[in-house]
Amino acid sequence: MDNLDPRDAGREEVSTPRKTTEQEPAMTDREVPLASAHTPEAIHAWLDGENVNESQLHAAEKEYAFWRRVEEETGKRRRIQTPTSLPGEIMRAIKKD
Repeated sequence: MDNLDPRDAGREEVSTPRKTTEQEPAMTDREVPLASAHTPEAIHAWLDGENVNESQLHAAEKEYAFWRRVEEETGKRRRIQTPTSLPGEIMRAIKKD
């Protein structure tokens, strides 16, 4: 924790004793592997826009259902429009301050 303030250049630094490795355990990052994170190739092909047999998609029902819900939700969010009166309301609120 170095003092990098140029205004304190003439002052003596008060040093605090640092903890040794015996006193403070080292913090490390570790990767936690996912148990079963394999997505079937049919789902990858379908997400890439390739033609995929319906039976292959339904064989991976869990993943297929998830990505269908994602597709539906993103479609809904793309269609959301800001009301035309909102920018005017925001500007009036800003001018009041």
